[in-house]
Amino acid sequence: MDKDKLIVPNQIGYLILKDDGAVLESGGDLKNDERSANIIMGLLNLTESIDDNFIANSSCERITIDYEHHSYSICMSNRHIYIVKFSKGQNGATTSSSSSTSVYIDANNELTTNSGTVLA
Repeated sequence: MDKDKLIVPNQIGYLILKDDGAVLESGGDLKNDERSANIIMGLLNLTESIDDNFIANSSCERITIDYEHHSYSICMSNRHIYIVKFSKGQNGATTSSSSSTSVYIDANNELTTNSGTVLA
């Protein structure tokens, strides 16, 4: 996979994991960040135990973790887990002129952004 395909507005780091949690690629703030990979895998394992009557297991396409100065977007596609860390401006908004970038899996099972950029 070409690492340049992962560059999206406000991205400051990324991790690509196998579905078992092994780090395949990383960069930026998340370069070689095994600790974050383990924490995110724990979160994903926790989501699998949520009661289907509360949230249908198949309905989750993306998990966003939002902090004051940054956020993480977590998606799964083709048995890989993609984690992108985004920067926010000082007021908590993203630094671009538009609202935050959404990362999701499209109808072709490709990881894309809300601008249509294909990431994988």
